[in-house]
Amino acid sequence: MKAPSATYQPQSQSQSQPHLQYARAPMTARHIESDHTMDKDQHQTAAEMLHSPRLEAPAANSSSCPSADLLFNKARRRRRDPLPERSLPTHCAPLVVEYRRSYRVLIVTALLVSLAASFVTISAGFQLDGSQSSFYTFRKWYTGLNGTLELEFKTEQPNGLVLYTDDGGTYDFFELKLVEGALRLRYNLGGGAQIITVGRELHDGHWHKVQVLRNDDQTSLIVDGVSQQRSTKGKEFQFGKFASNSDVYVGGMPNWYSSKLALLALPSVIFEPRFRGAIRNLVYADQPGGSTRRQEIKQPRDIKCGDVPCDHGELPARERPLRGVRGNTTDACERNDPCQHGGICISTDSGPICECRNLEYDGQYCEKEKAPSEATFRGTQFLSYDLGQTGAEPIVSAQDAISFYFRTRQPNGLLFYTGHGTDYLNLALRDGGVSLTMGLANGKQEMHIKPSKVRFDDHQWHKVTVHRRIQEISSITSFCRLVTVVDDVYTDHSHIAGKFTMLSSSRVYVGGAVNPRALLGARVHNNFVGCLRKVEFSADTLNLNLIDLAKSGSKLIQVAGNLEYQCPSGDPQDPVTFTTRESHLVLPPWETGKQSSISFKFRTKEPNGIIVLATGSKQPRAKNPVLIAIELLNGHIYIHLDLGSGASKIRASRRRVDDGDWHDLILRRNGRDAKVSVDGVWNDFRTPGDGTILELDGHMYLGGVGPAYNSVAWPAAIWTATLRQGFVGCLRDLVLSGKAIDIAAFARVQDSASVKPSCHVQGNVCTGNPCLNGGTCLEGWNRPICDCSSTLYGGPTCGRELATVAFNGSQHMTIWLGNGQGTKTQTEELVIRFKTSRPAGLLLLTSAESNSPDRLEIALVAGRIRASVRLSDREKNLLAGQSVLNDNNWHTIRFSRRASNLRLQVDGAPPVRGMLSETILGRHSTMEIRSIHLGGLFHAEEEIQMTSTMPNFVGQMQGFVFNGQRYLDIVKSLGPELSALPSATFKLTARFVNSPAGQPYHAATFRSKHSYVGLAMLKAYNSISIDFRFKTVEPNGLLVFNGGRRSDFVAVELVNGHIHYTFDLGDGPVTMRDKSRIHMNDNRWHQVSIRRPGPKTHTLTVDDSFEIITLTGNNMHLELAGILYIGGVFKDMYSKLPASISSRSGFEGCLASLDLGDASPSLTSDAVVPSSLVVSGCEGPTKCSQNACANRGVCVQQWNAYACECDMTSYTGPTCYDESIAYEFGNNKGMVQYTYPENAQADTEEDNVAMGFITTKPDAVLLRIESATTQDYMELEIVEGNIFMVYNIGSVDLPLGEIGTKVNDNSYHVVRFQRKGGNATLQLDDYNVQALTPQSHHSTVFNTMSNVQVGGKFSRNGRNRIERPFAGVIAGLSVNKLRILDLAVERDPHITIRGDVQLVTGVLDRNDLQRMQQTLNSTRQTPASGYPGTIDDLIFSGAGSGCRGDDEDECTPPFESGSGDDLITPVYVPPTKQTTTSQQGGNTSSGNNGNGSGSGGSGNNNGTERACDDEDCVHGSGDYGETTEQFTSTSTARGAECEIVFIFLTVIAPWILCKFP
Repeated sequence: MKAPSATYQPQSQSQSQPHLQYARAPMTARHIESDHTMDKDQHQTAAEMLHSPRLEAPAANSSSCPSADLLFNKARRRRRDPLPERSLPTHCAPLVVEYRRSYRVLIVTALLVSLAASFVTISAGFQLDGSQSSFYTFRKWYTGLNGTLELEFKTEQPNGLVLYTDDGGTYDFFELKLVEGALRLRYNLGGGAQIITVGRELHDGHWHKVQVLRNDDQTSLIVDGVSQQRSTKGKEFQFGKFASNSDVYVGGMPNWYSSKLALLALPSVIFEPRFRGAIRNLVYADQPGGSTRRQEIKQPRDIKCGDVPCDHGELPARERPLRGVRGNTTDACERNDPCQHGGICISTDSGPICECRNLEYDGQYCEKEKAPSEATFRGTQFLSYDLGQTGAEPIVSAQDAISFYFRTRQPNGLLFYTGHGTDYLNLALRDGGVSLTMGLANGKQEMHIKPSKVRFDDHQWHKVTVHRRIQEISSITSFCRLVTVVDDVYTDHSHIAGKFTMLSSSRVYVGGAVNPRALLGARVHNNFVGCLRKVEFSADTLNLNLIDLAKSGSKLIQVAGNLEYQCPSGDPQDPVTFTTRESHLVLPPWETGKQSSISFKFRTKEPNGIIVLATGSKQPRAKNPVLIAIELLNGHIYIHLDLGSGASKIRASRRRVDDGDWHDLILRRNGRDAKVSVDGVWNDFRTPGDGTILELDGHMYLGGVGPAYNSVAWPAAIWTATLRQGFVGCLRDLVLSGKAIDIAAFARVQDSASVKPSCHVQGNVCTGNPCLNGGTCLEGWNRPICDCSSTLYGGPTCGRELATVAFNGSQHMTIWLGNGQGTKTQTEELVIRFKTSRPAGLLLLTSAESNSPDRLEIALVAGRIRASVRLSDREKNLLAGQSVLNDNNWHTIRFSRRASNLRLQVDGAPPVRGMLSETILGRHSTMEIRSIHLGGLFHAEEEIQMTSTMPNFVGQMQGFVFNGQRYLDIVKSLGPELSALPSATFKLTARFVNSPAGQPYHAATFRSKHSYVGLAMLKAYNSISIDFRFKTVEPNGLLVFNGGRRSDFVAVELVNGHIHYTFDLGDGPVTMRDKSRIHMNDNRWHQVSIRRPGPKTHTLTVDDSFEIITLTGNNMHLELAGILYIGGVFKDMYSKLPASISSRSGFEGCLASLDLGDASPSLTSDAVVPSSLVVSGCEGPTKCSQNACANRGVCVQQWNAYACECDMTSYTGPTCYDESIAYEFGNNKGMVQYTYPENAQADTEEDNVAMGFITTKPDAVLLRIESATTQDYMELEIVEGNIFMVYNIGSVDLPLGEIGTKVNDNSYHVVRFQRKGGNATLQLDDYNVQALTPQSHHSTVFNTMSNVQVGGKFSRNGRNRIERPFAGVIAGLSVNKLRILDLAVERDPHITIRGDVQLVTGVLDRNDLQRMQQTLNSTRQTPASGYPGTIDDLIFSGAGSGCRGDDEDECTPPFESGSGDDLITPVYVPPTKQTTTSQQGGNTSSGNNGNGSGSGGSGNNNGTERACDDEDCVHGSGDYGETTEQFTSTSTARGAECEIVFIFLTVIAPWILCKFP
């Protein structure tokens, strides 16, 4: 099969005219049928037209004339002129003339059709679909010492192997491939590989010609006439040995090479992406001593796979039907593409087939997700390749990338190594962070990514991406940019400069090496232990999935050790860390019975916390519900077990276990008998009663019982549950009745922000005392615990002002627990702060059912604090404090009860202890509490004071905490309506008072709208608590964003000066907005508080504005993922934010006092993603000053700077000092017109117009704005040298002008016009403002603003006649903030430039003013086109001209101004009217503008006959009044093929017509 034979020879850039050469080969039927389905029909049409059996013609006047059928049958046999005159009678002459004319037309038409059909065949080439079996095989290339190779290609893919051949696997090779749209030739002739790269953006869908030329040691690559060459080192320049050289492969490599890499001199070529497109005219010599010729595709019988014949499956799939090259006229892929996930559809006669380009999917339609390529490394296994061992060339590239996922528990280990010679890249895990070292030439670089409080040895999957790119900055120096990203969040980047051109890789190690410490750049000495997934190494177009290659047995990869190609899905040994008191996991019910066991390991430094709680239903004859619980109380382990017949509470540990070390716990039971072991020390116990079965049908809670609204029931004996103290620490190796539980897997799908699937120790968390305002820091588990009870502040670090309530003696606050059902407790713990001047008052009182005497009372008695406790018939009073507590200062009360043990403390005095008779656990130590009263005791319904021995409290309270619940904060967050919560109902008649605002803490300045920081994921699974303060002058910006799984997210943003809080729990986005009367961008501090006090209740408080919403959805959890962004997100992420978020930029200003639940992170030191544009402290803002903006620019306050609004100044630049875009309008008239798009034709109630201008004309129109639907207009004009604006908005013309100053003085003037409704103002320069206020009623709206005319106005007669043209300079034109002249420079498609208009600069320069004056007052010797001496018309068009490429974007303007952003391109247009000959001197003027001049003439022809410039005038006439210009647009021919048709029409067709006159 022959390749198509047309050759196209482009001319070099130095030649002025393109030259075409076509060599037509004989076109066979096979060519026609195989190359394009239309060819056969087109050729047949041509044949039918030439050999038509009959042609209608005028009838002859005599019957002696032969019939039409006879004439054409004879003509068809003779194949020449069908009607020789000598053979016909004279009276048949008319018939002869008609037939000859028709025959000539037939010949021309038939040849045109045939030529068009040939072009289809010529341009098609042979197609390659880029599939895994797509390639063609050609004969060997005999290169000799001066061989050449030529081909043409066309593609839309930027990467692909075009051609490859080598010496059979030794050294020499030629590889031609596309790399990011450039063509790269890599070759080796024995002296080392050389690389030549030519072109860019060659994947444009057009044909490109390629030539490879050899001349001894010189090799050249030429693409479309652009050439580069290299020299080969050494003394021998022969290309291999012709007998053993390989064939020439085009478009890809045969698959059989994958198992015979030793037969390739460049083994990496087998992994190159295949070419997808068309190739034609492959020309080279295929025999020693032979001449170059077009090559034919080798037949299957001639192809060998190595030294043996190929199997059928190994042959190139060249017979596969391709899209658009099929006998079937129906394309199944076009009709219905079934391929999914990026699969490529290939249409065949039997239907579509899918090739899965995305390696993560397979199946018939690429619909099945493949199992990820992964492997488990245990320290002795690793993958590698070493091309140097076989003498093969290294993989070279201008850029490469390494990406993979890893999971490990080990802090150190080699992950990936690649290098060649002394160049290397070493990637490892070091101390739980990602470490990278790189050496390139003589430069070295090192980075270590280890974010604050983040480790990567947590046995979770982490993604690593490393990217290197070489960039030449001079002929001897290059730049290598290095970027490393972990988890798509944590980034580091650097660069190396040196003498290098490419990156090379001859060795790669994955997961380890024989001796990792011997590798260059090594920072770790051991191999990786863990799992690796999707290890990919790409170099330019090459992409290697190393684990896949190893698994498939590729000869490239060597496997050390017994590698297991899968990773365990989960490991029960994986630990989890509970980070807060509310964090917990919910496990399915534990299947127990008569026998059961539980064991786990734990570690913590905190003394209290519930670890395990599981309950069951109460059986019919049982005394209690069944239950098992394990808690840590005062540093000891306690076991609670109830089989329904009685509860047991056993202390299982002999010594404290809150020491930070791992401890083992094992509990086994058989019926009523049980035993427990802590660290190997066993204790036996027995449950009371006769119950022997533990039937647990409720969920098991691990680490805590969740937020207060969780409906979890537990007995009063579990004190840590009552006190809402969850376990904070690590847990691992949980085994339930012999079944190991992967608790880390539960953590990953539940509260992954609060329950971390890892366990690491952070010591000295109180270093530097993170607690503010006098708070006391206590060491917790990886967290500081701030005791703020002695301060005026609360929050995680005692930085937030406490909610304060004032009581006047008749006010109170009541809390009904459990929605009035009450609760039972064996322990209470409370803190309350107060200040008063009264010596007595009731502070707190609990009440129970009417028949229960249980109560707890805290009161001020004679200036001292008394705590009274009554349980049944037992009562105890404690008295503490000095008798001066009514000194109107704040005092703190701390009270606690543990069964019968009481403790009371006031301020920092020693505590007072007491006991309720003997200690009895059980119901005798249980207190019933139905309600809690603060400040006084009132009847719930009648609001009257109930009988009490104590007077009501008068004073203030704050910081009230009862059994872990901060009720004052809860009540304040619920707002004035006090919505009921599942855990409590409230009544408040006292009032909240504003505490003095404290100083902002942890303040940070976001210096740019493009800056942001990243913090650890927001803990908001069950509840949410966000507090922060901000100040800014910017009205918009994203403040907080955390995305999540599926559609869940949470965001806080500033929109038009107001706070928007938006979230989605899976039931759709919900947005809450503040209702403040002021805008928040006033450069003052504002406080934002966001809470979720109930499962469906959300609140937003901004300063004094409060909003609350109750949802009806079913989703209870906010499932977030990733990091918490503060101040914005990265640039590309804004377009991917949920549609309900309006921000498209970040926050610019100050953020401070950020509290996120139990943490107060610093935006600088605690950021896991820091930013150099976010700095500690609150800077700025930079304030506007009186002289900040020049030329009356308006100063706009920003945060870190200010901006000048220059729209009404006619100037531009950062301070309105720079010259704006200016255009000069010549004496020969011109105009710039802007046409509004149809969807942008607005109705305006306000208009603002400003411009600067220079002119000497006393009468002209500078600007006119018109309506599309009405007679509304605005016209800025000069009348007798004075400036006027005349506007009409539906009634009458309203003129407004400055008559005191002439503007036609050749000086620069600025005019500003502003309209609001019917009223308007106009100001010229710095003169007084002229105002117009119409007395009668006028419309206020300018309807449908459609176009702006600059430099004159069009005549009303619709002939595009310019009336009252302006001559001079117009600069800085702004119409409602639309910079018209700027759009003209940018070649906006809505701009039209006509006539004598040109861009000018330096209009404010004095010399330019003088030059301008001379120019405007004298005859112009140069036409408006700017080409001296040119008298032909020049029409200015936004599109290029004179370019014969297929794409206008490729065309270069015929002249360059140096800026690279030319405004207009001149297009030559032949004159459309006759030229007018002057009566004097024979001067000729031509063109629409009449601006051409002969020698000694001028544009005005010295007052004699003027050019005829009206389409209605005749030769010799003229119009001295209005002047009309005709404007013509042109288009250029596109494509070389069109030129050939042009040649045919201008050369061949006339020859035919001459041949048959």
